[in-house]
Amino acid sequence: MTREEALGRYRPIRASVRRILSAAFRVCNRSDLMRAAKALGLWADGKIVLPNGDQAREMLSDIALFEPNQRGRRAFETFLGSKALQLDAVDFELAQRMGKAFFSLLRFRARHEVAGVLLEDLLDSNWKLWLMDESMEGSVRRNGAFGMRVFDSGEFHVGFGIVAPSDDETTEFTVQRVMRHGRTPFRHSLAITLYGDSLSGRTTLSPEAGDVFTSLFAEPAESEPSARRPVGVGATLERGRALKPK
Repeated sequence: MTREEALGRYRPIRASVRRILSAAFRVCNRSDLMRAAKALGLWADGKIVLPNGDQAREMLSDIALFEPNQRGRRAFETFLGSKALQLDAVDFELAQRMGKAFFSLLRFRARHEVAGVLLEDLLDSNWKLWLMDESMEGSVRRNGAFGMRVFDSGEFHVGFGIVAPSDDETTEFTVQRVMRHGRTPFRHSLAITLYGDSLSGRTTLSPEAGDVFTSLFAEPAESEPSARRPVGVGATLERGRALKPK
């Protein structure tokens, strides 16, 4: 496969991922958003409080869709059994693959010989995966681990959500715990932990952090003097409903 062929297969997948996530977000209800906001520390005085910029919104959307609720069910699974049935055949097949996405600790190993990058999955015996991502190919950091949600698209893996850095202490602690006990050492999931560290300023998001969740909210973030802007759950859900077909 040549670079042109790889990019020719990747770019339509990327566009499809955007369509799927936009459709999937419509199934998130008040409980899904509240759960995600509380887990990320974005809930105050009965409202979702988002820092300026899109990254916190993307984290909120990712957690609301892909992290299980108290009953162990994810909103994306609800989507696969309902709204996803309205997708065309190509998007529906990709949505099913996205349903098997996983969030893990990854580390850059090398540029892939064709295109994209070769990553090591630190939580799976340093298993190497081929990730197609044009922005990461040009800006990925050579040192340090990061968390990312990825899925197998067939010939290569594709990522979405936020690329969240992991400091050395968190990385070592997590890898050792998974190797010894088969689970991460945190109260919440790895995604919530790394996103929370970034939101709190404990770690700094990498240059390639922005991703495909930005367009899920109907209205762009407004510039305000304050560092954080409160958003009521009702208002957030209205944005989600605005995306629904009439």
